[in-house]
Amino acid sequence: MNVLLLLLLLLIVNSVVSSLNRHHIDIDFNEVLQDGRPLPRFWVSTGLCPPEPRENTATFLLSDDSLLNLEIIGSLPNEGLKYVRIHWLLEMIQFSHYDANKSLFYDFSKLDMLLDKLHEFGLYPGFELMGIPSNVSYGNEKEHRFAYFWTDLTMQIAARYLHRYGINYVTHWRFESWNEPDLKGYNMLNFTTDEYVNYIYSLRLGLDAAGRLLGDVRFPLRGPAGLFRNEQHHPFCWTLLKLCNERPHRCPFDVITFHRKGLGVRASEILNSELELMKQIWESYPNLASFNFSNDEADPIVSWSTPREFQSNLKYGSMLVSTVLQHWSAMANGTFSNLESISHDNGFLSYHPFEFNQRTLLARFQMNATHPRHVQYVVKSVYPALGMLANLGPFASETINLLGNLSYIVSYQRKPFYSCILFCLSNDTFDPFVKRISLDLNLTLYNDQNKHIAYLVEALEDGVNDPSLVWEFFQKPSYPSKSQFAAMRSVQFPSILKGPAIISNGSQQLELNLRVPCILAVRLCSKENTAPPQVTNVRIRKVFAFEVMIFWRDELTAARCIVGYEVWFRTHQTQWTQLNLGLHTPFLFFQFVSNETIGVEGMYRIRSVDMFGRLGAFSKVNYYKG
Repeated sequence: MNVLLLLLLLLIVNSVVSSLNRHHIDIDFNEVLQDGRPLPRFWVSTGLCPPEPRENTATFLLSDDSLLNLEIIGSLPNEGLKYVRIHWLLEMIQFSHYDANKSLFYDFSKLDMLLDKLHEFGLYPGFELMGIPSNVSYGNEKEHRFAYFWTDLTMQIAARYLHRYGINYVTHWRFESWNEPDLKGYNMLNFTTDEYVNYIYSLRLGLDAAGRLLGDVRFPLRGPAGLFRNEQHHPFCWTLLKLCNERPHRCPFDVITFHRKGLGVRASEILNSELELMKQIWESYPNLASFNFSNDEADPIVSWSTPREFQSNLKYGSMLVSTVLQHWSAMANGTFSNLESISHDNGFLSYHPFEFNQRTLLARFQMNATHPRHVQYVVKSVYPALGMLANLGPFASETINLLGNLSYIVSYQRKPFYSCILFCLSNDTFDPFVKRISLDLNLTLYNDQNKHIAYLVEALEDGVNDPSLVWEFFQKPSYPSKSQFAAMRSVQFPSILKGPAIISNGSQQLELNLRVPCILAVRLCSKENTAPPQVTNVRIRKVFAFEVMIFWRDELTAARCIVGYEVWFRTHQTQWTQLNLGLHTPFLFFQFVSNETIGVEGMYRIRSVDMFGRLGAFSKVNYYKG
């Protein structure tokens, strides 16, 4: 009897494991195109906080390490990351002088330098109106003209950068009030509740005043960026909600922002915590039900600097994608339809000895033994995970959840046709139930579709696309060699599993075997999409002797048919040579490591290649002297 029972249990276990291992999925675009809805790009923000002391904020943010980190962050295609939310930006401003009328004048030069770089990198600031300009007599301003001080400062900032960058750029900024103002560690000006409310309404007046200088420009204000815990201990944020509920048409906020992180176990903790907070808000303040909300610190767990194993590898990348798909499901089915965006607070710089284990997008290696000292970055798997999300189309089906923690969405553009089917198998911070899965995909194109459709299959897989595993193999060197960096970078991008190839007879079967956790993207593209455009804005950055990073920009398109980019180089003595021949380069940068014989001085040009093998025009030739 015991033997029979054991055999029965084994059969049941094998059956369950088999069902977790293999998935048969049919996707018929005749059905998909009937059920899709607009997919807003609500996940394209990251954030960071400069380290203490605050008076060194400008030094940190303008450092080579920080600027290179930001430039790589801005190098995902299709605005895969668009916003960078940064604490303490006002600390970069320096008070200059009073004029005869006691008007305040400031030196914005350091803030100008940072914002010029963000503009160059194709990023928009999440501009927190947080901190205090250095050398200003704040005590005197607070005592005699508190509201004027904040209104005037806000107006000067918005007006200055309107004139500097233009309406089309600055109106995309995300102006936000003081971060987590109820916490003593952030409330360094010791606001009272009345002062805080006055500060918020002064920001609104300052933005409105700046907008009137150029006609009727409206700058949305976000806030209060709070934790919304116990009302007794967090009175600032709850007071603002009460005032907005009483007079919603005079609420200073266009988007109500809050912070809800997980407990470090499952991605679902983030959304569940958000919905719990929303229920509390909507029941207590029903007039806020029509407002848009944003969780601009939607991370798996608090404390970015605490090293955790799951943050080093694809567990984190798949957890982030799972978080996005869960939020899309809540938006699409109406559970949280007025969620405007989420942001991942992972734009920090990791430090030794936790190069990979902290909550960052990149692993930073501080090469302090070289002369001069320099920095090397290796992309962590969470970065290409965001790159795969960037390929989603402007419409999508609801998230489909299958047995074994596999979920997927089908995104598309109807004319010209494009589709990105994104799969994610995540077991959150836990080791997966199974080591591998098999996917049998049967794709059926819609009836009146153009026959010239190409496809490409890319994936991130556990143990395959994992630079941290390579670093561990080398015994975690503090200063990796050139060959060790090359080995890590060889696995930092998605792998092409199938294609590019043409679909025939209106259908395509794909058999895929993947290591878990994994993220899989199947892209379909009609030849009706235009050929690749010319690459622009090529920049060459020195990393170290005989080593540079090449960056470029590409035209934003809803339908991403590009497979990758070719990077070409020549010296005065040599012919053009493709530097990345045989290397998949799907993002907008490439690191070139040369030697003394060839060097890095010379001419560089870039072009893109799409799924049909069509070549974009070469960029303008960029000469780098070294």
